Order: sequence, then C-alpha cells, then structure tokens
Amino acid sequence: MDTGYKPNLLKKIKMKKYKIFTNICKQLFYKTRTSLFFIMACVSLMITSCVDQDDFVNLSPEDRIDAGAFFSNADELVFAVNGIYSSQRSVYGNTLHFYLIEARSDNAALNQYEQKERVETDTFEETPGNLLLVQVWTQNYILINNANTIIARAPDVPADNSVEEGLLTRSVGEAKFIRAMAYFTLVNMFGDLPLRIEPTTDFENADLARSPSADIYALIVSDLTDAISVLPNSYAGGSFNEVGRATKSAAQALLGKVQLQNGNKSAASSALSSVIGQYNLLANYADIHAPGNNNTAESVYEVNFNPANQTGLGMNNSFIPSSVASSLGIVAGGQAGRLGCFPTQDFMTIYEVGDLRSPSNFALYDNNGSMEPYISKYIDAAAAGSGSDINLVVLRYADVLLMKAEADGENAASYELVNQVRRRAFGQDPGTADPAIDISSASPGTFLDKVMLERRRELAFENHRWSDLKRLSSSETLSIINAQMAAEYTGIPNVSAYQLIYPIPQGEIDVSNGVVTQNPGY
Repeated sequence: MDTGYKPNLLKKIKMKKYKIFTNICKQLFYKTRTSLFFIMACVSLMITSCVDQDDFVNLSPEDRIDAGAFFSNADELVFAVNGIYSSQRSVYGNTLHFYLIEARSDNAALNQYEQKERVETDTFEETPGNLLLVQVWTQNYILINNANTIIARAPDVPADNSVEEGLLTRSVGEAKFIRAMAYFTLVNMFGDLPLRIEPTTDFENADLARSPSADIYALIVSDLTDAISVLPNSYAGGSFNEVGRATKSAAQALLGKVQLQNGNKSAASSALSSVIGQYNLLANYADIHAPGNNNTAESVYEVNFNPANQTGLGMNNSFIPSSVASSLGIVAGGQAGRLGCFPTQDFMTIYEVGDLRSPSNFALYDNNGSMEPYISKYIDAAAAGSGSDINLVVLRYADVLLMKAEADGENAASYELVNQVRRRAFGQDPGTADPAIDISSASPGTFLDKVMLERRRELAFENHRWSDLKRLSSSETLSIINAQMAAEYTGIPNVSAYQLIYPIPQGEIDVSNGVVTQNPGY
C-alpha cells in the first residue's frame, strides 16, 4: 500500500549535515545490528511527510518540504497536518497492527504454520527482539514526532489575511488528537514509555528513559482536553475544512475511552456525555463497513483510505480466502489454503439466533473439504490492485453508547444504552423498546459481563477487544486468555500477568545504552 511516505534524503538535507548524520548512523549500526530500526526511524523523523489525505485539500504536487523551512505559510502547515493523517494509514491500516492487538485477544487466532515471530505474538511467546514489535513501536513514534513538529512550529506561522480564522490553533488541536491516539496505542501495548513531546531531529535525546504510564496518560488527557477546546464540531466550508479530520466530538469520545481504560469512570462518563445525541446508529449494521460508505452518521472518527489515489485499504486481503475472493470477483485479495488470521472457535458461539451482526463479522468457506471460518467484516467486491474503498472506523457511536453504559454502571439508563445497540443488531428501531431483545437486571450475569459480551459482538475485529479484556481484573483476563489458548493450541504454556503488556523492543534498549529499561518478566 502506498502511504506516500517517501522522503528523499539527498534532496532534503544539505550535504554537510548529511555526511555528519550518515557517520552517526554508521557508528550506531556497527555498534549493534538491532539498532537499525532506530536509525531508520530517525531518518524518517528528520523529514516531515506531507501527503494529501482522502477528501482533503488539493495542493501542489510538491508535497515534501525541507523540515528546516517549516512553516512559512498556511499551505505548508496544512500539508504537514495532512501528512500525519496520511501516516495513520501505515500505523492502523496494516495486518501488523491487527495481529498485535485484535489477534492478541480471544476474538482471532493466527495460523501456527505462519512466520515464527508473528505466531509468537499470538501465543504470548514473543521475545524483546521480535521485529513486529520494533515496527509498531517505530511507526507510532514517527507519527508522534511528526505531530510534535506541528505542535512546536504551528504557532510561528505568520498570521495574515490569507490565514483562515482559527486555522493555526485548530492545526495544533488536530496534531494533539493524533499524538494522543498514538500514545494511547503504545501505552496499552508496552506500559511505561519514553515521553517525547519535542521534535526529534538528531540523536542528542536518544537516551530518554521511560516515563511511568501515569505520566503518559496525563499527557494524553492534556492533549485531548486541549484538542476539545479548539476543534470544531464539524467541517463545512472554507478551503481547509474537509471531511475526515478530527472533530471536538472525536476528541471527547477518545478522551472517554482513555479515561475508562485508565479506571476513571466518572471522568469517562463526563466526556462521553458530550457525545451522546451527536450521532446516530445506522439502520443496518452491515452498512457500517460497506465499501464507499465512509464517514457516516454513526462514525465519530475514521482513518481514511482511497483507492482512487492508490491508497486503498489492503489489510483485508489477508482475511478472506482466495476462493471467496474469486467467487465475489475481487481482482486483488484472498489467501490460498488456511488463512493467516481467522476467528476463534469460541468467538463463533457468542451470537444469538437472529443477530444480524454474525454474518457481517464471520463466515465459513470450504478448505479442501473442511469448513473453516474467515473474517467477513471488510470485503470490497470491487477491490483491485489499489486496495479497498473501506475506511477504518476507529471510533463510532455504538462504541460510545456501550462505553457510557460501562462507565455509569448498572441502572435503567445504562441498560437502555446497551439495548439501543442490541435492537439495531436484530434489525429493529434502536429507540423502541422490545422485550424479546432487551436485556435487564434479570438477565444472566453481572452488568459488566453483559456489557463486555455486547461489546465483543458489536465491535468484533475493530481493535477494541484486547483493551476491553485488560479493563477486567488480571485474574479474569488471564482466565479468558488461557482458556482460549487451551482451546486453540496444544503445548502452549499458561500466560502470566506480566505478559499482558509486550516487551520493550531490544533495539530501543541497546541504542539508549540501557537508559531505556525492559518490562519485568522479559
């Protein structure tokens, strides 16, 4: 997939600086082979990627600007903001992100005959040298650094009559929203992190120790609070106002999710209350991820893809078998034999009769006489070599309703929020009570059990399940995961509490000369 991130170092850095930089790279490379990922990251960090985002303003094809010259006018600033939106495609729109987060949960499993390092992340046997962890760490820190550049330099853009009112502060708000998303991804995966809030252009601050998770969460909350104060409710009119950018409601919804994950239910409820009533559930569940049905009335925030610009979604090609792709007439996509990633046996038992979410999330195919499951959520029958016309919905209204119910706990209002989601799942009007569908305090299980089950059914394969599991007690999470391990695999050791976060990439520790430390247990 073409992310547009193709910096040309010889054109961007004066020769003298380039020679100095490459000498540093050589020294670090010969010092330790595993530090190569950091060198590659820093090369990318020195150049700001500025690429058109789907439905974003069309600017000159000269889309990469010398980082040292930023930002002399509003067009360059918007270019840079578009660049970090575009970078989200490579972070969230590949199978790597899906494997490390969704397949980590009990929703999906990986083919045990797949590449060894990939399989290890599914069976909780990965080591600090696992290259998949290196890649996701690097991708997110590149995104963070590009956001840091905008946050630091946007206030210096000359404010004249050509700059639209509020553009400068709004651009900083957008960058803080995206930085918060990236840090939220990393802190849930790795725990304590190096906290980088200034642009990185050299190796001077490479030896940055990890900050406690509490400090990472504090920055995320601060970033989102700032974003809420400056982002608009919607984008309409103006040369720089386009569909797909972060809104005030998107920042409020993400803040609610962050606070819920951090155990601050009251703060989560407050943030989510601001989003209630601002969106609507689509009438048909299947329409949420239908090709071309992007940025809908239910969508709060999406990562945009566009095959017309050679930036279509590609990760879904790995989810469907080649026989299904062929029968649907899909030009590009499909995998022969047993799929690399597929729904677990347990997942396929969670839906009730008549629940329309089931066929929208998984289906079965004939693999040489054996009926096996595949993920059916992201299928574009018109997909070709440029990918699918399907956006990744990061935040949507059904998620908001269920988070609000979880934050508020068991009461009549919370049951109504859950039941709105359930009614739509059975093809009924979300706002009309239905005793045959609605659940209540009389329904089996604790309230949290019921909310978590509904979240699993509703948000399957949307990268929420792993963080949902981690909100349970450690013993509950381990019980669920170990049960899934025992059901899917043989000879896999029990998962321990320390494995609920990933190891820090060894290359990051090596390049910092041990200033960055490893998570306990690894």
